[in-house]
Amino acid sequence: MKKFLALLLAAMMTLSFAACGDQGGTTPSNTGDNPSSDASTPTPTSADTKNEIIRGSVTDLDANMMAGWTNSAANNEVRNLIFGYNTVFYTKDGQFVFDPVVVKSHEDVVNEDGTKTYTISINEGLTYNDGTAITAKDFVFTILLYNSKAFEAQDGSDVMTMALNYVGHEAYNSGESKVFSGVRLLDDYTFSVTIKAEGLPFHFDVTYASVNPMPIHVIAPECEVKDDGQGAYMSDNFTADLLTKTISDSATGYRYLPKVTCGPYQLESHDQATKQAVLTLNPKFAGLYDGRKPTIEKLILKSVTSATAIDELKAGTIDLFAGVSGGTEINSGLTAVEESNGGLTYSTYLRAGYGQITFSCDFGPTQFVEVRQAIAYLLDRDEFARQYSGGFAKVVDGKYGLSLWEYQENKDKLETELNHYTKNPETAKQRLIDGGWTLNKDGNDFVEGTDDLRYKKMDDGSLMPLEIKWANSPNNPVSDLLNTMLPKEMEKIGMKLSPTTMEFGVLLNNIYRDGIEKPEYHMFNLATGFVPISSYWYESSMEEKFMGNYNQNFLRDEQLAKLGYELKAIPSDDREGWSAKWLEYQKRWNELLPNIPLYSDEYHDFYDSKLKGYEPDGLWDFSSAILYSDIG
Repeated sequence: MKKFLALLLAAMMTLSFAACGDQGGTTPSNTGDNPSSDASTPTPTSADTKNEIIRGSVTDLDANMMAGWTNSAANNEVRNLIFGYNTVFYTKDGQFVFDPVVVKSHEDVVNEDGTKTYTISINEGLTYNDGTAITAKDFVFTILLYNSKAFEAQDGSDVMTMALNYVGHEAYNSGESKVFSGVRLLDDYTFSVTIKAEGLPFHFDVTYASVNPMPIHVIAPECEVKDDGQGAYMSDNFTADLLTKTISDSATGYRYLPKVTCGPYQLESHDQATKQAVLTLNPKFAGLYDGRKPTIEKLILKSVTSATAIDELKAGTIDLFAGVSGGTEINSGLTAVEESNGGLTYSTYLRAGYGQITFSCDFGPTQFVEVRQAIAYLLDRDEFARQYSGGFAKVVDGKYGLSLWEYQENKDKLETELNHYTKNPETAKQRLIDGGWTLNKDGNDFVEGTDDLRYKKMDDGSLMPLEIKWANSPNNPVSDLLNTMLPKEMEKIGMKLSPTTMEFGVLLNNIYRDGIEKPEYHMFNLATGFVPISSYWYESSMEEKFMGNYNQNFLRDEQLAKLGYELKAIPSDDREGWSAKWLEYQKRWNELLPNIPLYSDEYHDFYDSKLKGYEPDGLWDFSSAILYSDIG
């Protein structure tokens, strides 16, 4: 059963254009930095029309345009732009607010049993881009759809993260009950959701009421959302076979071609062969939470390679190259701006994410913390960051990026209280010895200079070789640099690194274990981007349903899981308590080292000077910033 996306906001579809992907490449929300792509397909240039932006991305678009499957940053950008009218909007100043364009009124009531009910009335007059009216049924349908057994049968997510906390979720989600008792359809324009007592308090509690509409008339034609007073449910003709036709059909399914949507843009075309999507303004869109209506008529999302993107920008075959990291690409972009005589410009901002080595923590050598720590002690991360970023990055030691307020507030403590894992081969070797990696292939004592590979005796008497199978993507400067810095150092202490290069989408499938019956790879290099709600509690959860797209390391540590859920329960107004618990979480994470943080950098977005008012930041990415931009 496939698990849900590694982003809490994406779990509720799109939280009204909040940053939902890492522009360095996914994450949770999770992507590799600079994965390769084929940019040979002819693309319209900006000269063809004045009111369009061609956005070049080093992350290829995959086939999935509907939430519930993969979590590529490029696909998240499309979803953020074409799906809309979420009840809750994330503003540029970091606030979660009810969207007045969508929500007519709202109230929350704490019930006698400790549960909490949010009741929301939506505005009349909202429509999809095909003119069909949006009612409360469309919002309730989203919840019923994503938590249904019928949707699970499409190999899609059977869990909406917020809905886990709704009363009646288990019975509905398991198929025990056709009624979702904590979700109510009250009238044509009013619905409610009731939160379990054990789900409260929640640091981001207003987002429990975050829901966006999905077109029932397209996804489940002739089906009805009903409520007889005990909770919402779908009519009996809502079946897995129906969704196989409307969602999963490879030619026309909504999963691949969601043509009826209600975001600021609509999907005009998506060419899976060229990995290019064309979006146009949705003429029916009523506006963002502050009344703003986007003005750029067409957005083209095109795959490029990091090696050629700046040349394409100079040639006009793309207008914008966002989330640029690495000294070579940044300096090339800065030179292009300087030489353009005002034709090109750029924005820069600290990253809400970091590049990383990701470990599988449930099998093979990397299930042992001593091995993970030993690899960290073999890598000069400061030199790595310097070579890769050209001075535009800083090494971090935990699960954070430079732009996060928690990092800014705890910077001094993080630098003194976390292990920096400074390169020290002797310490690396000692960690292996401490972990029992003291034998050779024959089960005798490992002898340096004679034996090549260390082994560890397992509980069943077998010998495990200290061979790390590493999956990486092609034409990736991070992979190239790791390949020059790690293998020889590992060989010196009896460790072997075995690399396999694969396309980025295949690499993600191996991380998520999507369609992978038996995992093979112990180590990956990629990057992750944080979102306004980083779900530490699910990312460190020991529950099986969160393994993969949330807990990508498959790490099971009771202490870290406990700290994560303690973070979740901190009241929303307790900033100091959140900051202190966040620091505790980082300390434990730093000790376990499920990932080796490589760098958190200063991002650059390079673009044609015709683009005005474009102001991205770490949590306000392209898909948000472009909505407030214009063509000059």
